[in-house]
Amino acid sequence: MAQQKISSRINALSIDLEDWYHPELIRRHVDSFSRDLIQHSTELLLKLLNKYNTKATFFVLGEIAMKHPGLIKRIYKEGHEIATHGFSHRTLQEIGPSGLRDELRRFLIVMADILGNIEIKGIRLPSFSLTDDTKWAVEIIKEYGFKYDSSVFPIKINNFYGVKGAPLDIYGLGSKDLRIPDDNSTLKEFPITIFEISGIRFPVSGGFYLRLLPLYIQVKLLRLINKSRPFILYIHPWECCSDTPKIPLNIIANFISYYNMESALIKLECLLNNFKFDRIDNILGV
Repeated sequence: MAQQKISSRINALSIDLEDWYHPELIRRHVDSFSRDLIQHSTELLLKLLNKYNTKATFFVLGEIAMKHPGLIKRIYKEGHEIATHGFSHRTLQEIGPSGLRDELRRFLIVMADILGNIEIKGIRLPSFSLTDDTKWAVEIIKEYGFKYDSSVFPIKINNFYGVKGAPLDIYGLGSKDLRIPDDNSTLKEFPITIFEISGIRFPVSGGFYLRLLPLYIQVKLLRLINKSRPFILYIHPWECCSDTPKIPLNIIANFISYYNMESALIKLECLLNNFKFDRIDNILGV
């Protein structure tokens, strides 16, 4: 795609720092001794970000930080934001309230050991598992002093994640109803970007959806979104690495997990060429 005029609006770039075996569709089929590729796959992203002098928010798993403290130090030293993606990549439905508190506590302890007394401002819950059934998590997130969340997926995808009718733009997140902005909330929500036309919503800016959509359509839709609001792009290091193992899965899980993986890094570079990006905390001013 030929380079076009870069959009003047600044958007959020986020990287979920998890390894290839962490996603829900894959985790149940691998053991705890699976080959670790996070160093190599993250290197590909860091090189690309450095090439375009772009800073991003890294939603870090505590397990990854504990195993690879040097990688976390490098990410932080290069000017990227460190936020939390939980500790184990287990969903809210799996761990419950006590499990969430335990995971956040462990994450903050590990991060303090690695980076010292830095403020962790943001959280993205694994697999966008903040839903109507797990909205109890909002108060716990506030208890731990986080300034923003990026876990709301404003369209119901399946029984597992998504909040039908949630706002599309940044809003104050309350615990009573994830759909109703709370102007008094201490917690901002930067929801996953959805394109809406004639009341129909569909995802456009990350993960599987980044790999699924033709690039020219994606650029066009994101430009339309940028006329009224910033978007948030998310990607996983394992999606960008040709060495990512591909294990046998059923046809749907295989399609979601591995479809068009060879395009992810290429598409990301094109988006870096066509849009401006920054860390989430800078965009939100927190």
